[in-house]
Amino acid sequence: MVNPVILVGGVLFALITYAVLYIRIYNKKKLELIDWFMLSLATFNGLGFSFVFWATNNGTNSSFWNQYISMYDNQTAVMYLLSSIILSLSTAFGWKIFKSLKPSKLINEKNMSGAYTIRIIKKVKLVAWIMLILGVFSYALYTNAYGGFLGLLNYSIAIRSGIMSINNPFSFLQRFGSFAFFSSFIFFGLIIDKTIDKKHIKRCFWGFILSLSFSIYVLYSWAGRVGALIYLATFMLGYLLHNYKTVTKLIRKLIILGVSLPLVLLGIDSLLSRSSSSIGITELFAKELSFPLASYVVQFGQDNYRFFKDIVVAPLFLLPQRIWSVMLNIEVASSYNTFVFFGARKGEAGVTGSIPVDMLTFANMQASIFGVVVVGLLWGALIYYLEIFVRKINPIGVRKVIYSNMILNIALLTVLYGDPQHIVIRNFAMIIGLILMTVVTKFKLGFQR
Repeated sequence: MVNPVILVGGVLFALITYAVLYIRIYNKKKLELIDWFMLSLATFNGLGFSFVFWATNNGTNSSFWNQYISMYDNQTAVMYLLSSIILSLSTAFGWKIFKSLKPSKLINEKNMSGAYTIRIIKKVKLVAWIMLILGVFSYALYTNAYGGFLGLLNYSIAIRSGIMSINNPFSFLQRFGSFAFFSSFIFFGLIIDKTIDKKHIKRCFWGFILSLSFSIYVLYSWAGRVGALIYLATFMLGYLLHNYKTVTKLIRKLIILGVSLPLVLLGIDSLLSRSSSSIGITELFAKELSFPLASYVVQFGQDNYRFFKDIVVAPLFLLPQRIWSVMLNIEVASSYNTFVFFGARKGEAGVTGSIPVDMLTFANMQASIFGVVVVGLLWGALIYYLEIFVRKINPIGVRKVIYSNMILNIALLTVLYGDPQHIVIRNFAMIIGLILMTVVTKFKLGFQR
């Protein structure tokens, strides 16, 4: 039984972080990726920590997670909060250190807003159409083994659970369907960009409708709630970031958006029939937020450290799974975490799901508290690099939408899903799309002004 005073510590951690972020945002008049990450860490590892214990003690958590939450004692709970604080501080130091090494790279957005040309607009549109065509064609090959686009929907849950018996030689193309996501982000960014003459973005509306429609189909076939929420929220957040007048008004709108997203998640959950219709909102969120706490306590005290090998091999996760998993025998952190929970991995011995690792648990699995420090430093450096990279993207409307997806999929979601394999896979289309956009915009392709 954890002392209630310790649970108050989770709330204090969150409130203090919010206060520091408010002062920082008020002074800088903008939010950066480091701010979004700290906001997420304080919310999930602070408020989420206290909420899960409160819900469990009040009998509104599922029996499966109760057994793991009850493993906490005062010492483990304090270590969880202290480790979260260390992760936040080390990430801030990583950001600061990398910023001091690369200060000239951080370009002011105000100086970039009018720097693009009609040539760049045409190239960006070309990338959007290429990504959409590649996405549809690749997904057509992927779905062929299941009876086509409609036939796939009959196997969605089985594929997600890892119990599919149909051999699909094109299974690695599943993630290529997300290319349509990136395409829709570009089209939407061009449409909302008020600095572009509308005659230069003809057919973008129809491109957006096509890519949006196909993206919704892909998300439905994946049967993933969080992925669908992040996709829809990208447009909402991108529009807000592109059109806000003052930081104060932006924060107000962000609060409204933050409150509405859980309700959207409930709607998606109901649409996909992923939870019982009788489940209450408190039980749903207690269940969804319990796995980081359960993973941490299960891994706490384990001496079978991974010594950062997950980070070293992270680029390999861009390749088909049969290469890095079967041929190279690489087991990801989430797979090992699932094995520790159930004694078997996903798809084995009746195990139909995996237990993902959050960033804190992942860092602890590397080298205990030293792993937390190192992962925090590396993460701070990485998100700073992404910050300066995305500021070079033009047109500005496209930049804001892509940045919004980075906020949601990288800065916020990585707190809950910190396995490098998960990070790479859920950002697969973004990685390929940005590489393609960089290549296309740097070379002359015969466009006329």
